[in-house]
Amino acid sequence: MTKRSIIVGVGLILAACVIAVVVWKKISDDAHPGLLITSGRIEGRITMVTPKSAGRVTEIGVDEGQQVAKGAILAALEDEALRERVRSAKEQRDALGHSLDAAETELATLRRQVVLEIARAESALEEARAKSAKARAVYLQAEKDARRSKELVEKRVISQQLAESAVLKAVTEKNGWLEADAGFARSERELALAQLGEQKIIAQVAERKALHCQAKQADAALAEQQSYVKELSIRSPLQGTVLTRNVELGERVNPGTPLFTLVDLNKLYLKVYVPEPDVGKVRLGAMAHVYVNAYPEQHFNARVSKVANRAEFTPKSVETREERVKLVFAVELSIVDNPGEVLKPGMPADAVIRWQEETPWTRP
Repeated sequence: MTKRSIIVGVGLILAACVIAVVVWKKISDDAHPGLLITSGRIEGRITMVTPKSAGRVTEIGVDEGQQVAKGAILAALEDEALRERVRSAKEQRDALGHSLDAAETELATLRRQVVLEIARAESALEEARAKSAKARAVYLQAEKDARRSKELVEKRVISQQLAESAVLKAVTEKNGWLEADAGFARSERELALAQLGEQKIIAQVAERKALHCQAKQADAALAEQQSYVKELSIRSPLQGTVLTRNVELGERVNPGTPLFTLVDLNKLYLKVYVPEPDVGKVRLGAMAHVYVNAYPEQHFNARVSKVANRAEFTPKSVETREERVKLVFAVELSIVDNPGEVLKPGMPADAVIRWQEETPWTRP
């Protein structure tokens, strides 16, 4: 047999296959009105588990194919440098906490001290004011007596000696008044100085506030580092099955390194492709039956959960130009139940989509 004969023979076989598919679809559509029969592959929502922190793998708790509960530990990492950063952050947080406590105590003491000093200064000021007023009154009376004594001396009513004594007393009382008045001025300055303590309180409050902010930042830094340490235990984010394990004991992994891939076998879907002329028959929520070769006598309920809003070329390898340019729409059928989790991602399956409610179900 020549090479050309072989090529011609293969071409005839492919053409016959294409014709058979077209004829089968025509017969199928005629035999099952109200139903769309299609095929695809079961898929699942894959969750990739990656570490938040870098570290060395010290423990692996699961393997491929194993079912895991949500929150179960998949692997454990260790990083001494990270734990050292946590210790350092904790020490800084504690030091700032002590400084903040000391600032609180100092501020409370300063407030009591300033209140007492202002009260004492105000009391002293009132006392000095009273002394000054009294000394002034005494001086004014002595000054008046001295003038009267001069008049009486001129009238020869009293002696010169008594008049001189009155003048001396006026001078003495004036000095006493001036001294009391100076004490009153000192008391005013002391009160003003005591009132400056309120400014010290304001400054101390600002210092305490700054320390409080620093303490909060230290708490946040510590919490962040502790969250990284917590992430050294790699936990499952869902209840599902381990599809792949990409890590071994002793490996050094970095943040974002894929460690495991998980799938929830109770949330599988069948992805099929519906030809453009038939996509109008498919509506969201429509019921479907899914069949797999492993369980030929059983069907699995499904619903149309997604219909692509854009057509694409047939996503498979074909030899004829007619098939390559055929447009289809991707449709997802969410499997309602998977008893015993017998369906797995990657399994080929057939599907029957019922687009007319009264149509009885038929196997593909």
